[in-house]
Amino acid sequence: MIVIVIAFLFLSILFYLVFGGADFGVGVLEFLSNKKNKIITKRTAYKVIGPVWEANHIWLIICIVILWIGFPIYYNLMVTQLHFPLTLLLVGIIGRGTAFVFRHYDAYQDKSQQLYDKIFEWSSVFAPFFIGITAGSLVSGNMIHPNDVANSDFRTLYLDTWLNPFSILMGFFVTSLFAFTSSIFITGDTQDEEHKYYKKKARRANIAAILFGVALFIEAYISDRFFLSLFLAHKFTFAIFILVTGLIVPLWYFIKKENKLLPRLFLGIQLFLILFVWSYLAFPNLILFKSGTLSILDNTPPDVVYNTLGVALLTAAVFVLPGLYHLFKTFGLISK
Repeated sequence: MIVIVIAFLFLSILFYLVFGGADFGVGVLEFLSNKKNKIITKRTAYKVIGPVWEANHIWLIICIVILWIGFPIYYNLMVTQLHFPLTLLLVGIIGRGTAFVFRHYDAYQDKSQQLYDKIFEWSSVFAPFFIGITAGSLVSGNMIHPNDVANSDFRTLYLDTWLNPFSILMGFFVTSLFAFTSSIFITGDTQDEEHKYYKKKARRANIAAILFGVALFIEAYISDRFFLSLFLAHKFTFAIFILVTGLIVPLWYFIKKENKLLPRLFLGIQLFLILFVWSYLAFPNLILFKSGTLSILDNTPPDVVYNTLGVALLTAAVFVLPGLYHLFKTFGLISK
């Protein structure tokens, strides 16, 4: 049953990257648009993500619950050593969601709408940036092993774990990746000039993601991070890396053909492969430390916990997934 729980953890992270990424990315695109195009992006945001934006955080909640109940040691490490970036991420999510609602459903349309716009835009950049910082921190090698916590000072334990060049670059990479994800979704729901505009945005976001990705590997090489050693030690990862890069070609081919579904599909495959490579390289030590290792399978709760959690997840999937599929299909997010 623990295999099922881990599979749900993987899928919840993947779905949050795809659908939550597209959600956050709309705000990133709006943030980077001029005054005229902000109006267009704002209108498109309500059309594309408005009906489903609340559902996207289901995946984040599932991820947190699985870590909390199934892997408490990992959960404890993350919420303590990464307390600052996770708190700032939460502030961004709350600010963004609040602003999104008030600027659209507020009974009085006045100058307060400008404030809501600013909060929405900045929070939309703020949140994915700290998602990236959190992810980067887990593989940067700056996390402190539980055995070394007692001998670590405040700066080492609560700041250096995430406030480092690798994690910051990961923050920029994830932000640009979310902007690219959103652009891919939006190009499938726009025509004519708007389609050209978002295709241009997608191209720029794609270039930004590639540049920040290259910068990540350069920083890992300069800082001699263990993550890079793991990557270079497996030939399989090179094949995945080439495949992820190669999928850009059919993705852009179908964007030019104005196909709605296939670019989203290829993007989903790319995100799956990126997440799979990280899991494959690190598993079962999904958090990399300066010294020592800690398997996600160490110090686990009794089997009854995984049996109960696994049954609950499978039961929820039976009811939730068809509902989400119907929701996405109803609003045209997965139709051809």
